[in-house]
Amino acid sequence: MKDPDASYDINGNDSDPMPRDNGDNKHGTRCAGEVAAVAFNQYCGVGVAYNASIGGVRMLDGTVNDAVEAKALGLNPDHIDIYSASWGPEDDGSTVDGPGPLARRAFIFGVTSGRQGKGSIFIWASGNGGRYTDSCNCDGYTNSIFTLSISSATQGGYKPWYLEECSSTLATTYSSGTPGHDKSVATVDMDGSLRPDRICTVEHTGTSASAPLAAGISALALEANPALTWRDMQYLVVLTSRSDPLEKEPGWILNGVKRKVSHKFGYGLMDAGAMVSLAEQWTAVPSQHICKSREINEDRPIEVSVGYTLQTHMDVNGCAGTVNEVRFLEHVQCKITLRFFPRGNLRILLTSPMGTTSTLLFERPRDITKSNFDDWPFLSVHFWGERAEGRWTLQILNGGPRRVSQPGILSKWQLIFYGTQTNPIRLKSEGTRTGGAGYSGLNPFVFPTETDINQQAGSLGGAGAGYYQSDLYSNFMNYPNLFSAAGSGIDKTVATLNGHNIPTAQRENVMADSNNKLVVLHDCDPECDQQGCYGKGPTQCVACKHYRLDNTCVSRCPPRSFPNQGGVCWPCHESCETCAGAGQDSCLTCAPAHLYVTDLAVCLQVCPEGYYENYDNRTCVPCEANCASCQDRPDYCTSCDHHLVMHEHRCYAACPKNTYETEDYK
Repeated sequence: MKDPDASYDINGNDSDPMPRDNGDNKHGTRCAGEVAAVAFNQYCGVGVAYNASIGGVRMLDGTVNDAVEAKALGLNPDHIDIYSASWGPEDDGSTVDGPGPLARRAFIFGVTSGRQGKGSIFIWASGNGGRYTDSCNCDGYTNSIFTLSISSATQGGYKPWYLEECSSTLATTYSSGTPGHDKSVATVDMDGSLRPDRICTVEHTGTSASAPLAAGISALALEANPALTWRDMQYLVVLTSRSDPLEKEPGWILNGVKRKVSHKFGYGLMDAGAMVSLAEQWTAVPSQHICKSREINEDRPIEVSVGYTLQTHMDVNGCAGTVNEVRFLEHVQCKITLRFFPRGNLRILLTSPMGTTSTLLFERPRDITKSNFDDWPFLSVHFWGERAEGRWTLQILNGGPRRVSQPGILSKWQLIFYGTQTNPIRLKSEGTRTGGAGYSGLNPFVFPTETDINQQAGSLGGAGAGYYQSDLYSNFMNYPNLFSAAGSGIDKTVATLNGHNIPTAQRENVMADSNNKLVVLHDCDPECDQQGCYGKGPTQCVACKHYRLDNTCVSRCPPRSFPNQGGVCWPCHESCETCAGAGQDSCLTCAPAHLYVTDLAVCLQVCPEGYYENYDNRTCVPCEANCASCQDRPDYCTSCDHHLVMHEHRCYAACPKNTYETEDYK
């Protein structure tokens, strides 16, 4: 079903995304049909998520720049759940490029504030540069922790000719293979050569066809559990994707937590049924922690001889004992700055403390025009679930066939660990899902009410009986009496000895004495409103003058909470010290060890790429456009976006007059 609220024509700056009918603009229509072609349409087949509404964004049919990309990625993020993208930098085997500063901010805003704070889900095609031995880890979109990167498999379960191998691919869906031998994908079409009697195609191909299938499967999971966060979705993919249909293709390894993973296929073929089933049982993962290692900043030579391997290591503790502690890994980034010509000769490997070796970069024979990686964040998802603490080993191998005239230099490297401090996998019991003896009708993804708590105590016969691996309400430990049953009912009355109720609450507290006479004990608590009270203290008010915390009337909500529209104090997001609402984008001030991102109005543990930290007021300030990183002020660039050159700490598309470009983009 077409959704106008999910559609826009950025190239034409209007609300109609209809592409020009010139035979060239069929790509988006084909992808849309895979996701959401309606059931029983009697034309081309049914979409994976045929109940989903879908929009189109016209953005590639004109000038494509950072602003265009950012506008597409940030379109209506509280309405759109999933963004499916089958585009990126050139798959030519020599390009290293990624999102610009505006697009980077759109990603960050999407995952922190999209979908009412649950996070936008970005599905990305891993790329079609296999013919040129390209690497999807040189593509800053698929190489991002915010995107769910999807590869392709042929109908027989093999690697197709266009597949790019890399460690950032999370999973795989079927697509085309060898022309004339393997089937391609059937879907709807828009092509000037096809008329109404031929609006279908059976020739949709490449990872462009795989990403929409993944988007449709993700939509089914959201249909089963709309409360899933962007990170929950990645967990579901990791846990349910299947290696067995693709194990005829070599290259599978067993990581430190005994999961099979591949540089070709990620964790395997996505399984829609398993994802939906697990989504129904899923409890949201704990908050993401980000732990940065120290930066090893010592020049190490990379020798010219073929087969030479530079090996270095660092010992890390996973930020143990701090608010950033990571014990259960998700993504691992290795930020590397090096010079080596030709750059395409290099193979880069990272080995975890649990013995898993992930290839961050394979040789790219066509990459002979440049010599640098400049703070490039190579990403691996192969360590998912492993521990961060221990010795990490980096190997840089001169494995290419091209002649090297002088040694290279590894200037610096750093590890960034993303994950959780506590075990993230916490499932609801069968009783919870079926509505039997468990939490019938209780949604574990919203704050519980007093009624929920009372039902829990009555129906389960013990704390946590309906859950395992997690206490449903453990997130509320900062409020030990929040939702306690004691004194929680506002309908209580005071009874006389003969069993007759006192008809109304009193402005003064009253009770019956031994002769069945009413006596006044004291005034109601000052926090009670004019309706009076049932007894002494702020827990006995009929209604509160100001706010209610737990079952107590208070003059103001305590730190890290806010009053909702009903005057009840609710917890802020854990990144907030004070807030105006429950979402991550509702912080007024940040919790300890968090930084305020000025232009996105969110609190994060570390400043994102393209920002610098203002130590005086604990904020993250965006760098000037074109700066990949900056220091002390927005216009003092320390590195440039990957297609730009630096001159006097400013970034330019070309060197200014009377200067020339050096090998390190300066």
